[in-house]
This record gives sequence, structure tokens and C-alpha cells, in this order.
Amino acid sequence: MSMPTVVLLETDNRRKGIRDAVHALGSGFVDKVKAARKILVKVNLVHHENQLASTHVDAVRGLLDELRLHTRADIVIGDTSYHGTKAAFRNFGYERIPEEYEHTVLVDMNDDETVQGFSIRGDGSQNPIGRSKIAAESDLRISLTQMKTHRDVGVSLTIKNWTVGTWVVPPRNSAHGKVWARWPWLHEEGVKAHHASIAALYEQLPCHVAIVDGIDAMEGDGPTVGTLLLMGIVLAGEDAVAVDAVGATLMGFDPSDIGYLVYCGEKGIGVADMAKIDVPPLLVDQLRRTFVRPPQLAEKLIAWK
Repeated sequence: MSMPTVVLLETDNRRKGIRDAVHALGSGFVDKVKAARKILVKVNLVHHENQLASTHVDAVRGLLDELRLHTRADIVIGDTSYHGTKAAFRNFGYERIPEEYEHTVLVDMNDDETVQGFSIRGDGSQNPIGRSKIAAESDLRISLTQMKTHRDVGVSLTIKNWTVGTWVVPPRNSAHGKVWARWPWLHEEGVKAHHASIAALYEQLPCHVAIVDGIDAMEGDGPTVGTLLLMGIVLAGEDAVAVDAVGATLMGFDPSDIGYLVYCGEKGIGVADMAKIDVPPLLVDQLRRTFVRPPQLAEKLIAWK
């Protein structure tokens, strides 16, 4: 496997920073964009009322600014939000996007048809699930998410956004109203199976481009109720495992402690070893922070091993 490149930029301008990072991916990325007939931009709208937990609409604009330089293909902006994708589109200003960019639509993938996939049970067996048909049939699949800690698996970056957010489940009623919950298939099977499921879901259907908005990051009890940490960075690359390994490192984690990154590396579907990733090491050292971690996370990072 060749050494993947991860673009790392310092910026406080979200729209321009995302656009510049994507532009820096170069001619190989442009060729993929030009060849695509249908592009999916998978955003992270896990909490319909908490902007810090959700992909900012200006990050989407920055990506679309660059994509529209090279293609007029259909672009879908989609997610399977836990609390409801339509409410998140409305609350975060996404509903203006189709007016601003031609051939661009918003899709609540909670309503999507499905193709067969599987997660991993605690005993190692496969549990059949449904994956978004839109995701499966898109020619160019882009994961665009924000930088957050995660109370169960350590970090929530592009792979977590892509795998869990292209998984279609029926709604259920909760104390907070109707929700679309994947946790019964993850948490209840144990920590090791949780990490194994993320890696298996990524192996079944990977994304082609990974982008992290780390301008306003979340530390503490992520991915929904953590607190703001100003990082002022953007990451982009065509190897999501490598992008997330760099992201985890910048957050003060060792990628070898993040189970699903380790599993992806072992499967050969991405590079999780920082020594084998083309990213400026001095810049990584300069920008690295120690994120406050969620309670009880240390035990869970040991448990998967």
C-alpha cells in the first residue's frame, strides 16, 4: 500500500479552509469528481439542536464551491440523524443549499431504501443490517464531519460518521421523542464488537474522500454533549483511515488505542500508522492538543483489546 497523503491546514475561515484543503488533494481527486455521475456528501447531524455536534453548513458550502468547479453532476447532501435529519437541515440552515447550488438536493437517509450489510455481534458472528442505497450507489462518496471525542470509541471523525451514518434503522420512541438509534446493535454487543462493527461496515462500503472540520472541535463528553475547543484546523485525504489517524493524534490520542482504526489497518483498507502517512510531522506536533476525554473512556479503550 502506498503512503497516503493527508492535507493539514491551519485556518479560522471554515468555508475557505474546507475549499482550500479539498483543492490541495490535487489532480487525482479532480479526476474522480469529473468521472462521477452522482456524488454523496455525508454530513454529521447527530444532534439536531447542537451545532457543535453537527457539520456546519459553511463547511458544506466550502466543499461544494470546489466540487462545482469541476462537475455539474447530481450532488446529494445526506445523513441519518439520531434525532431527525429534516429538523437538523432546518435548524442549521441547510435548506438554502439547493437554492445556492444547482443539481444539489438534501436527503434524509433515514427514509432511504436499503442494501444488505452487517454489523458484528459480541460472539463474532454477523448481524444483518440495512445500509443506505443512496450511499451504495453513489460514484463518489465523501465523509464531511467535525472533530469530536466519543464516549464509547474515543474519537468521532470521518469513519465513524460514514459507517454509522449510512446505516438505516427503524425509528423508535424515546423520552426525547422519535429517534433513529443504532446503539442496540453496538453498545449491547460490547466494546470490542462495537469497534469491529465500525471496521466491518467501513470494509463493506468505504468512502472515497474524508474531510474533518476541526476549526471548532468538541472535547469532553462527545459526540453530543461535549464542550468547545478551538483548534483552527482542517484535514482532508483520500484514505479515511489515515485522515482519522492524524485527527486522533492531533486530539492527543494514540491511533493504536482506537480499535476500529487498528482493525481497518489490519484489514488493509487504510493506513493507521502515523509513520506511514504523508503529513508534516512538525506541524502535527505544533498543533497537537490534549482533549479532555469522556468519563470512563480509559476503561473502554482498554476493553476492546
